[in-house]
Amino acid sequence: MSLITTISQLRLLSTISISNSLENWQPYIDEAQESFIRPLLGDDLMDLLESEANSSASEESQYAGLIEKVIKPLGLYSLWLGVDEMSVSVSSSGIQVIESPSHKQAPRYMIVNLKERWLSRAHVNADLMLKFLEKSKSDYPLWINQDSDLFISNAIEFNKYVNIRESRRVFLALKPVMRSIEKKYIRATLGEDLFNELKEAINNSASEELSSDNQALVDLICPAIAHLSMARALHEISVDVLDWGVFETATSSFDDIKSKSSANSERIASMIEVNQHDGDAEIKELQEYLDNNACSTKYAAYFNCDLYQGPDYAEKKNQFVNTADKGIFVA
Repeated sequence: MSLITTISQLRLLSTISISNSLENWQPYIDEAQESFIRPLLGDDLMDLLESEANSSASEESQYAGLIEKVIKPLGLYSLWLGVDEMSVSVSSSGIQVIESPSHKQAPRYMIVNLKERWLSRAHVNADLMLKFLEKSKSDYPLWINQDSDLFISNAIEFNKYVNIRESRRVFLALKPVMRSIEKKYIRATLGEDLFNELKEAINNSASEELSSDNQALVDLICPAIAHLSMARALHEISVDVLDWGVFETATSSFDDIKSKSSANSERIASMIEVNQHDGDAEIKELQEYLDNNACSTKYAAYFNCDLYQGPDYAEKKNQFVNTADKGIFVA
């Protein structure tokens, strides 16, 4: 079952001719639904929406508003997938171009321009769909925010530190990188015990606010994660790693196509350097904050681990401390 049930739903998204039928586009709708929409919504919510869209009372359903939001990116992804095959006939005689006295094949550059426009619009509408879900997630309990275990839990929060245009899709692509940065940089700076303690406090923050001490740490941690994640992702985000090789993405085969060009290597290298520099500085600031503020009653987990290098370091380690029984006199 698909969420798009009539050809008129596709016609609202693009100026496709009246000769089109839903049957022609159904294979591409099904593929787009499984490849692009289901990973964003999750299996449970996707299955429910399919059932609601194909029920007789779909217009009165409480999910009608969400279905309308989903149909837009779904339809545009379907058009993007199917347009190349619509103009050809594949038979035992080979592949022929379909033409008529009143219609001829569009130039290849026009088709590619149209595809890029459809894909761009599909991405924008997918982000709008996800933004709608985030704002209304209490109305859709089957949609689970799976980022609650990260210090930065959504695209809007990430955008406070690095401009990703509040794109949920970009945020999803950055999640594996952020998870790696948390383990390699943040856990190494906080120590295992304080890291786990802070994570537990964040996971429980839905029912109660973070303490002022924990919030102070989070305010230092989040910008470091954002900048270090971007520095790492810029190495990888413009390539596809496939089983037959590594390929550059965001390129076009036609020089005369009007579209966004991928940044050159010098520009990317500059962005990586800036983000890495900012991230390193913020990690240092976090470490200095902990060293200057940790004690037996505040950030005790850090104070009692080997990472602590603050004012009480010598006393905590019981090194070179003069007492009535022992002492060091340097002449």
